[in-house]
This record gives sequence, structure tokens and C-alpha cells, in this order.
Amino acid sequence: MPTLTIDNQTITVPEGKTILEAAEELGIIVPHFCYHKELGAVGACRMCAVTIHEGSFKGLKMSCLIKVEEGMVVTTTDDASQAFRERVGEWLMLNHPHDCPVCDEGGECQLQEMTIASGHGLRRYDGPKRTYLNQDLGPFIVQEMNRCIQCYRCVRTYRDYCGGRDFGVMGSRNRLFFGRFKEGMLESDFSGNIVDACPTGVFTDKTYRFKSRYWDLQEAPSVCPHCSLGCATVPGGRLRELQRVRGGENQAVNGCFICDRGRFGSAYVNAPQRPRQARRGEQPIAMAAALELLQNEVQRTLREHGPESVLLLGSERAALETNWLLQRWAEQLGCPAPLLSCHEPRQQAAEVVAHDLSERLANLQQVRESDLVLVLGADPLAEGPMLAVALRQAVRNGGQVFVYDPRPVDLPCEFDHQALAPLDLLNFILDGGDDGMHMRDLLHKAARPVIVAGADLLGAAGLQLVHKLSLTVSSEARLCPVYPLLAAPNSFGSALLGSPAAGELLTRLESGRVRMLVCFESDPLVDAPDPERFAAALTGLDHLVVCDYLATPLSTHADLVIPTRTSVETDGTFINNEGRLRRFAKVLEPGIPLVTSSAGQHPPREFSLETPGSEPLASKDILQQLLGEEHSPQQLAEQMVAQAPRLAGLVELLPGATGPRVTAAPVRDAAAALIPEQPVGTLQLIISPARYGSDLLSRHSAKLEPRFPTAVVAQLNPADGAARGLQEGDRVVLDTEAGSLTLPLVWQPRLAQGCVLLEHSGLQPQPVPGGEISFCQLSKEGVDE
Repeated sequence: MPTLTIDNQTITVPEGKTILEAAEELGIIVPHFCYHKELGAVGACRMCAVTIHEGSFKGLKMSCLIKVEEGMVVTTTDDASQAFRERVGEWLMLNHPHDCPVCDEGGECQLQEMTIASGHGLRRYDGPKRTYLNQDLGPFIVQEMNRCIQCYRCVRTYRDYCGGRDFGVMGSRNRLFFGRFKEGMLESDFSGNIVDACPTGVFTDKTYRFKSRYWDLQEAPSVCPHCSLGCATVPGGRLRELQRVRGGENQAVNGCFICDRGRFGSAYVNAPQRPRQARRGEQPIAMAAALELLQNEVQRTLREHGPESVLLLGSERAALETNWLLQRWAEQLGCPAPLLSCHEPRQQAAEVVAHDLSERLANLQQVRESDLVLVLGADPLAEGPMLAVALRQAVRNGGQVFVYDPRPVDLPCEFDHQALAPLDLLNFILDGGDDGMHMRDLLHKAARPVIVAGADLLGAAGLQLVHKLSLTVSSEARLCPVYPLLAAPNSFGSALLGSPAAGELLTRLESGRVRMLVCFESDPLVDAPDPERFAAALTGLDHLVVCDYLATPLSTHADLVIPTRTSVETDGTFINNEGRLRRFAKVLEPGIPLVTSSAGQHPPREFSLETPGSEPLASKDILQQLLGEEHSPQQLAEQMVAQAPRLAGLVELLPGATGPRVTAAPVRDAAAALIPEQPVGTLQLIISPARYGSDLLSRHSAKLEPRFPTAVVAQLNPADGAARGLQEGDRVVLDTEAGSLTLPLVWQPRLAQGCVLLEHSGLQPQPVPGGEISFCQLSKEGVDE
């Protein structure tokens, strides 16, 4: 590794680092604009000039472009460098408007910081400024092109890094325009990243516009709860309102960018319909009275009907601490172990990941650096959007991506797609035939292969087959790891804590032995594979208690509703899809946003010693009160590690840290994966999550409504439709194991033949993704078979 001297400080850095990066490691800030740690440098702004005294390149050079050399001597504060940077700063500011007081970037504007750092503070130019007409880029991004300094960060982020195609640069010389060829909503699922990348106020968050200054916000490192990837985020709140979410940094996960679902899907925290006060039936009650009532009803039910009469239900979106304390409460009560998921097939698939695959899991950094990625049964843009960006980086670095999935998968990069029906896909993983042998040969030859596996489509049986495939194509020299996609932010954690012998939810409810159901941040009416059957089972309960921060359909049936806090209103832990412990910190206290409670007026016209809507408690605090305990987060972590040694890294885990992996578990003895036979005359039914509105949190986020699907349709390959005498636009009847659906028919030529595709968008009624492979009959409405 080369050693160099910068401003009389010596440092040794890895080969390939630039002078700018070496200076940053020393804490020396060289002013710059076009350089970004994820984008690299293009030398467009000319701001990062330094003087090289010893080395192959002597004289005034751009530090973002020059690689370090052994013995290099560099100065950043010499007269020549400072004078050059001062002139560059003045050039860049020639056309910049004097609108800092009304600019949303104020307080976190890199242009302000670097202009002052360059030494430019007095404007001599008094001529006319270059001006533009701004475009309407949709509901998420605001454009103010007059502020542009032509650093190219936006287009490099949107097009080069994230793969967007509808945004670019037009013009020449100093008349450049960064935008779309015509007005309209930006199409990329990662459009919000240009807000974080822009060093000035050209592109800002429209949903946050004119709400707060940076220094007014309460911020803390957090974890995105919208999928299983566990991306680092930094939510910001003020006046009891969560006002924005920006990307955090975690190189093992998302780097420093996030998807639009994670950025703009946080409105559920501020939702007016969100439960903020405990209620018994329709009557509001105090929180203390609600907890006392819950404890008394549980004790009474157990005395009168026995230990199996009370069923506790946790969740894959509840924090690790909540699910663990729920188990402790069940032990104290003497009732059966709680279920930590209401979706048994998803739980079984997550258990394969948490146990059998735990020692061979990949992270997103490995995906970005892979030379061959095999994607099996996964739609990254719908199930884990930042995985799609990671796949793009693999391709940009010279790697190849092969996708085997029945759906019309889209990715922001070049890839080879083979549309295989689910049964054919399982057979491909099992033995594969000629195509499978060719793929195995490619995996054997690859230096850094990764297998991406979608748990919803493959299920537990498919993931067992993926495990065997990984073993087959690994060698002593290198491992072929697996990157799984799970359903929820804490699916891994629920599977790690959950007991496989806990039983299936519906079976226990329909047995008649369960008289009281207590749900913590879970709604089987939305998340269970058969919500209609579950709704019928509810009628046999004497008591239904819901503890949640969302106004779920289940809460309308509850005898007792206890409001809880969201992940930005408390601290806790998720375990992401690769088994990485991810700690989130409290950002703000719960309360009705001032903009709502004051009816748009500020300041409020009424004053109170109590904050409106501040009653919700964190689920873990509710459970500690029910247990009669009070432990600090540190003490709680120590207790959890003592009982579950795989969580060893939890004690030292800090919010914002990369996070350690849970320790690996021994592979279990698993039964041979059985591939079902398809009944004659049926089609394979695929339930796939939509990109927006499918997960419960984004469904309660009004900001994302412009991207929600507007209708549920049945998608079919035209060849299958022609064989059945159907036309596009016909209304067809799908007869499934769970009932019948009547939907309009839409052709999808890229769908595998022999399949029907439904996108789960939250519109009811709809089957839920993640079940076993199922089959259906399809016929035209009004035509008897």
C-alpha cells in the first residue's frame, strides 16, 4: 500500500485511492462538488485542486482524479491551490441566485460550505444571470434549475448508478439543463436519491418543501421498515410530525442510497386515522386502565378455560425485543408459546434462511461486487428495491445477471431472463436439465458468484433446494453465498426466535379452544394467507385485543385497542434478510402533528399540559409493564443474549452501526423437498407483491398514493388466452382453493406460459403472496365449463 504525505501528515492507504479520499481519511477537507463516494469523480467542477510536489504528476492537479503514489507529497493550503479554488468558486457562483433564505437546502447546502471553504465570499459579478423555466417532475421532486452549478451528480445518480432512463442532461457549455425531455413524474423507483446527491438546492423533496430547516429537525439513525433489506435511513421530525426520510449509510447494505418506497412511505406515522388513545369497544379509556383490563381478562380467561384458551400473536414487523418479551409473557402466564407470524408458509421459509442458510448468506456489498448473480424466483423492484440497484452495480463492474422467474421482471440493468413457471423453476433448481447444467457450470467458474432467492415464490421447499445448489457449486477456495428476499423487516428475527412447534394459527383458532387472541402489531385479516377463513374464525372468540400503531381492519373487530409506537418513536432492533442486527433509535415522541391539531394554524389557539395524542407506548414497554419489569435497553439486550446466544452482537450494537451478523446455526435435518403435481386443466396461480401499496406501511402512507395500482387485474400469456378462446379485456373468473375472483384480463407476453399472475396491491379482496404453489381454473365470466 502506498504511503504519501498531505499537508505534512503521513498516511498509508490501499492501492487505487485518490488524493481526495486519502485527505478525507486524515480529516483534511478539500472543497469539492462532483465527487461522491458512491459515484466516484468526473473532474467536472474543478474545485478540488491541490499542489503535488513529489510524484509522477507534479503541479496543480484535481485531487479527485489522481491516484496516490508511494512517496507522493501534496499540499492543499498552498497559495496556488487556494487561489485556484477561490476563482473556481467565483465562477460557479456567477449565475447562482441569492435565494438562500427561501431555499429548502439551507443549512445542509454543500455549495454554501464549499464556497466559503474555497475562500470566495465577495461577489464581483453584477451582470445578468442565466435563467431557466422549471419542470414539473411530479409529486416527489421539486426542480429549481437556476441554482444549478453543473456538477452532474444528479444525472450520474439517476442514470448511471440507479439506472433511470427518463432523466438526463441537455444543452452545451454553460447552458446545461438537467431534467426530462418533457414534464411528468420521474419514473425511477429511486428518484429521491437526486435530492441527497445534489450539493445545492436544484432538486429538493417536494413533500418536505417549506416545512423546516435542517437545524430544526430531530433526527436519529434508523432502519427502513418497508422490506427485509434493512436499509440505513435518517428520519427527521418536527412539531410532532415525521417530515422526511433521507438515506443513511451502511456499506454492507444500501451504501448511502435508498428507494422511493423507503423515502416517501413514512406518512403512516402521521396518519390522521392512526390509533392514539386506548379504547374499549367504542369508548376511550386511559392507557393504565387498558393495561390493567388486558391483564385481568387474560388471567380470568386462563382460570376459566385453561392454558390453551389464550393465544398471543407477534409479528414480522414488530421489533425483536417485542417478540422476545411476548415469549416471556407467555411463559409467565403459562399459556402456549406465541406465534410470531400469522403467515405460516412465510415463517417456514424464513426459518430455512435463519437456520439452514445462516452460514452462507451474502450481503448487498457482495452482490455489488459479484461477477455472476443467479436470481431465482425473485422480483427485486417489488420485494427489495435496493437489490435491483446492487445488481446494476454488478453489471457495471463487468458481472452478469441471470433471472429465472415466471413474472415479467424488470431491472435497471442488462440481464438474461428465462420465464419459468413455479413448478418448472423448482425442477430447474433440483436438476435443471441441460440449461441447469450450463448454469451450474457458470457458477462453478465464477470467482464471486451469488444466488438471489425469493422466499415468497420459492417457499421453504424451494429454499432447501437453493441451499443444496449453493453447496454443489461452492468449493474449498470460495463460497457461493445466497442472498434471500424475505417478506418483512424482521422476518429473520421472528424465525430465529419462533418455535416451529408453536402450531398453525387457523388450526388453533378453529379448534374452539382459543377464547382470547392478543395481537401485537399483526393483522391476519391482511397478512394471513386465507383472510376470509380467519374472519370466520374470529366469531368464536370471547375477546380480541389489538396492540398496534396502524388502523388495521382487525382493530375494527377488537374489544380492546391499545395504541403502540412506530419505529421512529422508540428504539429497537430488526434482523434483516442476511441475518444482520440493525438497531434503530428514537427520533421523536408520539403526538398528533401540530399541523393537524392546530387545524393548519400556528401557533395553536389552545394550550394544554398534555401533548395531544401522546398516549401510545412502545410495544416492548407495554409488555414490560405486563411482566411487572422495567429494564433499560442494555439490560434487555443482555437478557436476550443470555437466552438466545445467536444474538451475541446485540449488547454492543449501536444505532447507525453496520451491525454484526447473528452467529450461524447448525443445519437442521430437513425432509426431502416435494414438488407437487399440477392438476390437469389448471393454471399455476402466482400472487406477487406490487411495487407500491403491497406492504401494510406504504398502504397507510398518503405520499405514495400517486404510485399505487388503481385496479386488480388477471395477467395471462396471450398463448394461454388464445387456447381458451379469451380476449384481452374479458372479465374472467378465477376459481382458487381460497374462493373465486372475477377480474379483467390483461395480456402479459413476458409471463411464463401456464400461469396466471395477480399483483397484490392492498386492494381487497385479494390473496396474499407467499403461500404454497397453488392452482386455479380460469374461465370467461358468464360461461359455464
